[in-house]
Amino acid sequence: MTCCIISSILLLASWLNSSFTFKKIIYKSTGDTLIGFTEEQAIPFILKTEDIDMGCVMSEAFTLFIQSFSQVTSPPNQLAIMFNLLAGNCAEFKAWEEELRYLRAMRAKKIEDAKDALIKQKRYLHLAARRQLAGYKNLKLAFIEPGSDCPDFNSKNGEFFWLVGLLDGLQAIFNDMLSGGHLGVPLDIGLKVGRGASCLDNEKWWGMPSAIQATIWSIFPDIKPEGKDPFMMLEQSMYMGKQQGMCISMVLAAQVYSGIGDIDKVKEIIRSHAMVIEKIPVNPKFRILNEMTTLQLRAISDRLWTTATGSRTPIGKLGSFWDDPEEAVDTIEIVDLI
Repeated sequence: MTCCIISSILLLASWLNSSFTFKKIIYKSTGDTLIGFTEEQAIPFILKTEDIDMGCVMSEAFTLFIQSFSQVTSPPNQLAIMFNLLAGNCAEFKAWEEELRYLRAMRAKKIEDAKDALIKQKRYLHLAARRQLAGYKNLKLAFIEPGSDCPDFNSKNGEFFWLVGLLDGLQAIFNDMLSGGHLGVPLDIGLKVGRGASCLDNEKWWGMPSAIQATIWSIFPDIKPEGKDPFMMLEQSMYMGKQQGMCISMVLAAQVYSGIGDIDKVKEIIRSHAMVIEKIPVNPKFRILNEMTTLQLRAISDRLWTTATGSRTPIGKLGSFWDDPEEAVDTIEIVDLI
């Protein structure tokens, strides 16, 4: 009797073990297939879209799911770099809305509303920084930590993911500083990102490597190499990007000039971008990056408009401003009130 019981237990244990092993094989196969499909098909498809809102929903919903396969197969670190940047941008979009609410409340002298909006803005910026810092950490896992040697870009789209990871690190610093620095993103990430940008061909990647370096050197002027002019580099990067139908370097330039209070230059960049998107065809392979550029520059425009007039950039007026001398710009049409 005892032998029968022991045999039954061993048989059950063997069955459970084989069942568990079978599941692991299935899960690994499923994970490898899904990760491969996402990298080879989904990411290129997403990059071609112009619907930022749908990209946000996808990235926020899909990031943890795709990373969960790291429990059964090789971690999809490269994909996490991209998804964390998009998810971080989604949190930034919400922060921008709270900033506008804060500005309107201040104009109306509604102190409680202004305080609440400022708190929510900082919460969203903190979330954005946390997501983008996670993207930068995945960059280190997928390749090497930027700052010393350059990685071997053996994998498909490796250079693109490297560029995105550098942007993760840079934006994590910006958003953490704007949110009060509670996340504690190390500032030396900026130095590493600047060095890491030199691993990419500047012309191939729309002037972005140079724009990243110029941004870092404008924030940390003590590390600027002798003879380098960050503002001239930003101008050259924007020109190079516009010629290739990729305007993403304009966002970094606008952030830099906003930081030093040169509002006239910020307006000039926004005007230039508004003209470019009307006259120069965008790169269809990276359409979502151009749409994101437009959205980010429009957010800066909205901030300027709201500060001056109490409402955001009127529809169809990106690149125009309330104080333009050549033409009076209406802040609202009467038909909009009907």
